[in-house]
Amino acid sequence: MAEFGHVHDVQVDPVDNTILVATHTGVWTVPDPFGDEPARPERAGEGRQDTMGMTLAVDGTIYASGHPAPGEQTDLKAHNLGLIRSTDGAATWEQVSLTGEVDFHALSTATTSAGTVRVVGLDSATSRLLISDDSGATWTPGATVPARDVHVMDGDPETVLVTTPTGLQVSHDAGQTFTPDRDAPTLAFVEAGLGAELIGLDPSGTVWTSTPGVEPWTAHGATPGQVQAMTYVPDDSPGNQPWIVIVTDTGLFTSRDLGASWDPVLGQETG
Repeated sequence: MAEFGHVHDVQVDPVDNTILVATHTGVWTVPDPFGDEPARPERAGEGRQDTMGMTLAVDGTIYASGHPAPGEQTDLKAHNLGLIRSTDGAATWEQVSLTGEVDFHALSTATTSAGTVRVVGLDSATSRLLISDDSGATWTPGATVPARDVHVMDGDPETVLVTTPTGLQVSHDAGQTFTPDRDAPTLAFVEAGLGAELIGLDPSGTVWTSTPGVEPWTAHGATPGQVQAMTYVPDDSPGNQPWIVIVTDTGLFTSRDLGASWDPVLGQETG
């Protein structure tokens, strides 16, 4: 969309519902779409990095990757940021690891049984997953898989989901091996909802839900425009409903009814 250019990821801070948008020119923020403030996007801090992958951990830490801004960090072996993180809403960033080595195009985090942060990232150059159990300080290689989206189940961090051109694949050993989910539709994006529920978008923009082993995949509404990024907010607080956030080629939208209707936050719905 015009405000951001191409968008690579979108996340929501559960504390205040601020939407974080990862773009070619840094991370932008949009205030709570259900609040009283107008939805005016603002750049978070001074960072202009090409943010190719981004995820938000349960402690509020933002992990990201991509490429330095033009003219910055020109001495790197490769023009890759490795893993960077922010603890102040993307206002400032610190290098964590793999600087000048890896460009993660998908990232996801979960809390391990030991209480540490597991980070799983997709190395864009090799299509190999890298897994860290110490907040990204050190890494173990995982499976090589042609993934677009990666999601680690926070309540079950051994389970890793990836979307691929041939369908959803599931790992139950923290990303070391994967098995196709032959009952699932071909999804472009996948997220976890409340409990064991999964929410996904197929390439045409149809919203799908399932609780594996309990409920089959069910189609719901469809998105306006071509989706560039998606996240799901499983809000179960009193009086609220879970909601989906998408960024398309025409705008930023939210839905609280699994895509039956979409409310424009930025841009306008086309139809």
